[in-house]
Amino acid sequence: MFKFLIWLKEVDSTQTKLKEGNFPNGTVFVADLQKGGKGRKGRRWESREGGLYFSFVLSAADFKESSQLPLVVGLAVSQALEEEGLKTFIKWPNDVYVRGKKIAGVLVERSKDRVIVGIGVNLNQREFNTEIKNTAISLYQITGTEVNRIYFLSKLLNIIDKHLRHFRLKGFSSFFKEKIEEKLLFKGEEVIAISDKPQVGILLGIDAEGFLILKTASGYLKVNTGDISLRLYR
Repeated sequence: MFKFLIWLKEVDSTQTKLKEGNFPNGTVFVADLQKGGKGRKGRRWESREGGLYFSFVLSAADFKESSQLPLVVGLAVSQALEEEGLKTFIKWPNDVYVRGKKIAGVLVERSKDRVIVGIGVNLNQREFNTEIKNTAISLYQITGTEVNRIYFLSKLLNIIDKHLRHFRLKGFSSFFKEKIEEKLLFKGEEVIAISDKPQVGILLGIDAEGFLILKTASGYLKVNTGDISLRLYR
């Protein structure tokens, strides 16, 4: 699936490069660092050297249900990290967590007849800036060992390739729902889901479409967009 690869020292954003350029489907764009790394909802993704930052192009015609792609790709990232000895969790809808901290994130954007998927994985960073040092973690901080980024990228792309082919042929619920629920962060706990308005409930899991299912005081609630956080009591 991934036929072309471009690796640069520094870019504004791998996501922006692919959106603005006329690159063929299957192109992977990698950067050692990003000056303007992008997260969901316009958030900034810290992209200092040591991490793995890349985006790739898919045909929108092949992946019409792109709302499920962050979970599908997130599962691939989770599995690649577990092959390095980590215990990972998937935080709905697009992040991978280890030890209660974010180690990777996925961004999916539609651009005309293309889907652009961006991934950031914290691999070899020794530290993070003050703003996120309590919420982010890297593979190196856990293992004390650097991982070769070319090796990890190759392994991850192979897993993503298999997952995307399966997703395209058989859909989401046939395989991914069960695997993601096994790793779902906060499952069985009381969370706050922020979409149109904040909703509090017990996180039961996801449905066959990848939507979050909460048990609230007024009944069951399906959440198809937004963010979740653990409800903390004082």
